[in-house]
Amino acid sequence: MVKEAKPSKRAHACPRCDGTFASPSARDLHVRTVHEKRRDHACPRCAAAFGTAGTLITHVRTVHEKRRDHACSQCAAAFSKVSELTKHVRTVHEKRRDHACPHCAAAFCESSDLTKHVRTVHEKRRDHACPHCTAAFGDAGHLRRHIRTVHEMRRDHVCPQCAAAFNQASDLTTHVKRVHEKRRDHACPHCAAAFCQKGDLTAHVRTVHEKRRDYACPHCAAVFGLVSNLTKHVRAVHEKRKDHACPLCATAFGEASSLTKHVRAVHEKRRDYACPHCASAFGQAGDLTRHVRVVHEKRRDHVCPHCAAAFGEAGSLTRHVRLQHPSLQHPGNAQDR
Repeated sequence: MVKEAKPSKRAHACPRCDGTFASPSARDLHVRTVHEKRRDHACPRCAAAFGTAGTLITHVRTVHEKRRDHACSQCAAAFSKVSELTKHVRTVHEKRRDHACPHCAAAFCESSDLTKHVRTVHEKRRDHACPHCTAAFGDAGHLRRHIRTVHEMRRDHVCPQCAAAFNQASDLTTHVKRVHEKRRDHACPHCAAAFCQKGDLTAHVRTVHEKRRDYACPHCAAVFGLVSNLTKHVRAVHEKRKDHACPLCATAFGEASSLTKHVRAVHEKRRDYACPHCASAFGQAGDLTRHVRVVHEKRRDHVCPHCAAAFGEAGSLTRHVRLQHPSLQHPGNAQDR
């Protein structure tokens, strides 16, 4: 007797893309929020609007009420969503990377992150177009951040200790830890470097000590230690993309973060990051971090692989190799940061 085939659990297809859903209501919600861009649920406390009531509730709890009800049992981290806590445990404590990319060496904790990676990095898909400019993104979240940051100029998350403001709560948390609390909880086992975030330490060990360059450019010989640097390289060098235009001058940038830094430093003349050791102040946290490392800590973490020279910044090492060892320079090494 032939068994009757079971119906698919995701049999409801989107008429506008290749998405499939478990119910007609889930499909209709997808169409309304993703394709029709409907934002029927407005926040009563700010200008934000959302496609679902649940997203609005989460926004109010996390942004305005600052609730972090889901605490990690293994560290001091706390989250507003159970899904965020679960992802944190898998990524940070269990070190799980169960979803490997079939095209490169990248691996991810969540299948959704792998899907986004393949679409944006390998398939070059930019399905989420900005309605205000020519920018297009591979991820809906990146489009939302772009609109909030570039077009709405929103900075809803204000630091309680200085004038700095951010468009994401996570950026504010990192700012407080790095700038005001001076936390460097993640020490490098190979050198004196220490970092505010575990991800920064992991990237440091891979790129500085292990010299790993797992992400190769499909268009040239350049290789990179971080997938984010590969993405930036492809956009800036090969696609020549400058999607983020400054509304105050003619300058345009390949990254929204670069535009934000430009506006703060050049037009607003902000110097929110003061050095605790001298009178210097900077417009960007990264500039302050480099200043402290190079000037006050006298750190020289970037060692030349061809001689005994050492430098405080990767750019200085790149210039040194290009000028002093041109015949030994690998095509990809000098382009990594």
